[in-house]
Amino acid sequence: MGNLRRAAIIVMCMIVLSACAYKTAGEAIQNDIPFNIKQIVHKEEVKDGWLVFYTTEQKEGSNTFAALAVAYIEGSEKEGWENVGHNHWTYYKNDFMILYADTFHTYNTNGKLDSKIPVIFGKVVNPDIKTIEAAGADGKFTKIEIFEKENERYYYAIGDYKEVRALNADGKEVDRQGEKQ
Repeated sequence: MGNLRRAAIIVMCMIVLSACAYKTAGEAIQNDIPFNIKQIVHKEEVKDGWLVFYTTEQKEGSNTFAALAVAYIEGSEKEGWENVGHNHWTYYKNDFMILYADTFHTYNTNGKLDSKIPVIFGKVVNPDIKTIEAAGADGKFTKIEIFEKENERYYYAIGDYKEVRALNADGKEVDRQGEKQ
């Protein structure tokens, strides 16, 4: 009787968990991210899903501001899609750039780490900034792409980066943010 009961509980859990998934990644983005999405800045396909870089409109007292956030939407057309990210955002005022760093972890059914997706994402505020570079574990900086979305400039990189620096047209560093490796 114990095995039958255990099997019934597992089947019920599978039914409940499958009901949480959406048919498309777009539905999961629209319905499963707990913040009001002001703008999707970029979507990047990664192992088993998508990283969705977006801004969310938040309030502090009577002030409204756009904060940066990243969601990890995991799934497939066969199994459905769901937001498995940690669901928080970052905002601070800076005259040069804003940095958001996070790492998404997924685990298999045995509780072992399945994938680790480290990411940095940010907004370029100062028009004099022409290049963004990110440092890896070796401390060496690598140029990463700056792209525009509706007259705003952003950057992102997937990898074990925690520190970024901004350079002007002459290659002079004008700002550095993050954790030194």
